Amino acid sequence: MDKENIITNCDPRLLEIFCEVTKIEGLSGDEKEIGIYIKSFLDMLSLNPFVDNSAKKTESNTGNILCEINGGGNFLISCHMDTARSTQGLRTILLKDHITSDGNTILGADNRVGVTLLLFLAEKIMKEKQPAKGFTMAFVTCEETTLGGSKYLEIDPKIKRVFVFDSQNDPGKFITSSYGAVGFKIEIIGKASHSGISPEKGVNAFEIMTRALNGQPFGRIQPGLTFNIGKFSGGTATNVVPDNIILEGEMRSTNLKLVEKNIEELKSRFEKAAEELNGKINFEWKWDFIPFNISPESETFQLIFEAIKKVGLTPEAVISAGGSDANSYNSRGIEAVNIGIGAKNPHSNDEFILYKDFQNAFNIALELVKE
Repeated sequence: MDKENIITNCDPRLLEIFCEVTKIEGLSGDEKEIGIYIKSFLDMLSLNPFVDNSAKKTESNTGNILCEINGGGNFLISCHMDTARSTQGLRTILLKDHITSDGNTILGADNRVGVTLLLFLAEKIMKEKQPAKGFTMAFVTCEETTLGGSKYLEIDPKIKRVFVFDSQNDPGKFITSSYGAVGFKIEIIGKASHSGISPEKGVNAFEIMTRALNGQPFGRIQPGLTFNIGKFSGGTATNVVPDNIILEGEMRSTNLKLVEKNIEELKSRFEKAAEELNGKINFEWKWDFIPFNISPESETFQLIFEAIKKVGLTPEAVISAGGSDANSYNSRGIEAVNIGIGAKNPHSNDEFILYKDFQNAFNIALELVKE
């Protein structure tokens, strides 16, 4: 850790914990080492954290870590342990107003900021005897790949809501509405033949594809609905009529029925093109995560709104086009909001977080649990 300036607007203990957790590797599915650190940290506070059995379903090398404070209460504060890219060799740089890496690796602010907030919160409650409500902390796996940890987190039935600390938005903003995403895979099956000697004997899978996609817009195809084909493979040689193509993509929206309507229309277009050209298709789709909307009248909304106001920030509910563990919790019938922590440029080597945002995010977490 290199320190170039005196830091005055962030508790040094936050930065100390952060610099410890970011140098521990923890890619999705390989969170065991960071999990050992978290569990040891909480054990030293005599909090008796435990590891659930989610690894059987997520295929991570560890389960989620849960820790009950003052009996566990009726709400979770959640973060994820994994990073999208490696932090091996990370060198953190403390500049005048923010912390970043030296540019050779990611910083790991997504979501080691969340991990740090929860650990410091537990430490403050236990060591400083900070009066606190009952609540449960959850450190989950596999967020960056499948949201698997939160999908399979073993949640006590008494839990009624979740506050997720994982949004790149500035502290004060919180996500109450999020797109869902359908992933699809289309296999187009034609018939191979020599493209020069007997092209008439073949069924060109590319032709089926182009006919099906003729007129299909990409990107933001209408307000609140996006469409993308991100992977493409097929063909064997330039002199062979291609008999097999595989396309993979996604649709996203805050409106579940709108996505399902459009995905079925896409399927019908491919079926029609394949039938017209004597080919076949296999069309598979599933929800990777479903959309959610939290009402301003809900208690979850009101609790985070008031907590943000009490720390001197202006609350702002926002919509997200990306998925998070909040999608998983809401899909399970447990209201969840994703709270801004200010981690900027996530997944990139110029990732950073402002000290004031780090402190404000912690202040919000503390306000949520104050007795």
